[in-house]
Amino acid sequence: MNRIVFFSKEDLISYPMMNKINEFFENNSYKKSSHSINDILELHHICNYIDNGFTHHEWNDDKIEEYNLQIKNFKKDINLYFNKLESQQIVDFYDSIDYNYCESFWLLVNRFEIYKKIKSSDLKLLFLKQKFDINDILYCNRIVLFFDKEIRDYFLSNERNAENLLNYYESNHDSRPKEKFYPKSLTLIDRENLINNYIDSENVNLNYIRLIEKNKDSEFLKISDKTRLKAKRLSNKLNDELFDSNNATVVRRGVSLSKDQEEVSKITFKDGIQIISYSEKRLLENIDEISLFKNFRSIFGLLDFQGCINSVSKSAQIDTLEKVFMRSKNEFLISAHFQDKTLISTLKFQIYTHFLESININVENLLEHFVNIYINTKFNINGFKLYLPTLSGTPLEKIRLIVPEFESLIEQYKLYVHDDHIDFELLQVTTKTSGFEKIPSLMERKYVYPIGDEYLKLSHNFFADTSFLFNYKKYGKKYTCFFHLITSENITMEDFENNRKFYVQQFIDENYLKVDENGWIKPYNEKLLTVIGILRNNDVMSYWYFPENIRNEIDKMEIQKMVTFSGSLFSKSEQDYFNFYLNNRFSNGLWLRNKYVHATNSHDEKEQENDYNILLKLLVTLVLKIDDDLNIARSIIIADMNKKDKNKGSSNINS
Repeated sequence: MNRIVFFSKEDLISYPMMNKINEFFENNSYKKSSHSINDILELHHICNYIDNGFTHHEWNDDKIEEYNLQIKNFKKDINLYFNKLESQQIVDFYDSIDYNYCESFWLLVNRFEIYKKIKSSDLKLLFLKQKFDINDILYCNRIVLFFDKEIRDYFLSNERNAENLLNYYESNHDSRPKEKFYPKSLTLIDRENLINNYIDSENVNLNYIRLIEKNKDSEFLKISDKTRLKAKRLSNKLNDELFDSNNATVVRRGVSLSKDQEEVSKITFKDGIQIISYSEKRLLENIDEISLFKNFRSIFGLLDFQGCINSVSKSAQIDTLEKVFMRSKNEFLISAHFQDKTLISTLKFQIYTHFLESININVENLLEHFVNIYINTKFNINGFKLYLPTLSGTPLEKIRLIVPEFESLIEQYKLYVHDDHIDFELLQVTTKTSGFEKIPSLMERKYVYPIGDEYLKLSHNFFADTSFLFNYKKYGKKYTCFFHLITSENITMEDFENNRKFYVQQFIDENYLKVDENGWIKPYNEKLLTVIGILRNNDVMSYWYFPENIRNEIDKMEIQKMVTFSGSLFSKSEQDYFNFYLNNRFSNGLWLRNKYVHATNSHDEKEQENDYNILLKLLVTLVLKIDDDLNIARSIIIADMNKKDKNKGSSNINS
């Protein structure tokens, strides 16, 4: 990259670019008798740096003032150059424009209204140029409006332009994409015809076919069911070809029951397959209905250490490549880790169900007993009602019964949280079901979520393996992040390379790091960084699972706008988890509730049986979440009572 290019205010390349700009001024490179189009565009990029407040570290106040005056001259030169341009000139020099300057060129054509000089015939010639990219024009609303017909014709002339529409309107973007302006004459019918032609073409990209298959209609793109079905069939065909090739990776997992195993569970490997083995002997030690149901959490791990669903998707478990792969913005990101956790969770549920059946107990009975008797009795509610299908029904009949019971239990808990009792008459007149995000917890401050740039800065620098703070590769694979390094090793400022010392000192100045009495670099506030590490790994913290000193630190972080709270029964990832399986929130979801409520389900009995098992596992998970919420609330009340009794005792002693 020989020329100066401005990408954005946040781009790390600004530092070397400012060195180039310094040389540019020092060498008087702008003092030429004539300027090419690239010279003029380079002046424009230099203006962008200075206008955005960038300065070189060697510049004093006099130089900054001098160069700011020169920037004004640059802008005059740019204006004059563009206003003298003619249509034929643009056609002649277009392929000589630097790739990094093409977008800037059209933005300036848009700003100075030079497009009014461009002939329609010349624009069509530009369409054929090697360096032409339609996106450069689509960022320019005036140009698109002026050449509406020509740009519409350009789109419809090549079915591959469907990829442009799909990428903008359907693809997921990590950040908000730069706004594009499409011709108003490119109607919804035109757009679907273009997409249909793309599906029928020979050279299709599977990623875009998947976007069509998973499309959800919007005001900008509406795809008929027939087109979506055609895309689905093609997607399946291309997927099968991919799996039949040598590029597919097979992951295998297994579970088993052992009669003589001493450990409750252990992991072994056989022929490269990971097998989780459970001890029948240990499971048989407590076979009362409550213990058997609680095993779903304590032994089979449906919930994790902080009462959150284990199988949810976590951002820390998504590979970098998976994040950048093209997918629909309406799609649930099914990462390899999520697939693996789902497979293991399903196998665990199946092996435990098999064990229960071997002692003449079924999951449905355990659920009914746990809700109708245990929860009502333990928490003095005497109101929850759950009635599940008998074993004699077909999978379809059982699904028809379990889905409304699932929704009823959710609504019962919502009423209980709001009113401290369950009014079944009110429940009977309720016509709308609540979304998972609307089910409240008994605690207003239940879940903690990270927010803000300061959190992102600390999360990346202390916990990312790409942090610039330290080259800890010299320790091999011993440490995965800077936080683990400084809490495990004694390192001094001299251990840092010169180009990193500045960054370390910056964190010392901001009281995130300190130099202790031995000269070792250590965390200034280890509790703060511990919280950030937990949030980075889990996306969420269940507030009341942590000791008071950690909760106090979280409270401070809320004031510093590094975290925020929610008071819902389910965390955000858990809401997505249930919606993925049950509702049409995600275009690639299973839609189990919707399919069976509207009778659009498969008629294959094996698939129906699999769907029922998924619903049964989700219901067990829901009941565990309700029980967890009730237990947290109960423990808070007991802790408050003990604290009051202790304070009262202290007052009596003092008196």
